[in-house]
Amino acid sequence: MKRLFVILILLSAISLSGQDKTETKKWTIDPETGDTVYVQETIISVTEDITPRNNMIAVNPLKFFLFYNITYYHKIEDQTVLGIGIQAPTISGVDGIGINAEIRFHPKGKNMRGFYIAPNISYNNLEGTGVFSIGGLVGWQWFPGEEFAIGLGIGVDYYAFKGDENDLSDFNGTAPALRFDIGYAW
Repeated sequence: MKRLFVILILLSAISLSGQDKTETKKWTIDPETGDTVYVQETIISVTEDITPRNNMIAVNPLKFFLFYNITYYHKIEDQTVLGIGIQAPTISGVDGIGINAEIRFHPKGKNMRGFYIAPNISYNNLEGTGVFSIGGLVGWQWFPGEEFAIGLGIGVDYYAFKGDENDLSDFNGTAPALRFDIGYAW
């Protein structure tokens, strides 16, 4: 898993280059004088991905240690993306299901790309225990391929546990949040 994570980060870093360099060399002969003219030029241009994307499906493999998960994101407008997801525990002997939602605000309005701020909320029902969380992330979403998506985020969540059989309220409180998304966008 660690090796896969390093490979994905390296591939993403390689694909993030936003500049193109074009070198041209041209020889011409003046028909009247017979002189050879040599021209060499270098053009450096900045490129930006403007592919329109309105939908994305992503998983967070870091979360697989605790939950299977999948989230669907839909662009509401250029600066706002809504995400709705489901999750189920991966720990043997623990049954349940959960839902989560987040709104990603992209201040630069770059159609699901770049920096974002994301408040989020989730609820899990795990064998009669309700786990509610609310939090916030700051992150970055990019597309190293046409439809292949990678995202990184860091933030904090507040958890509240409630249950009839076993009171887990001693675990109420904040915890750091780390997100690494891999997805498909169209």
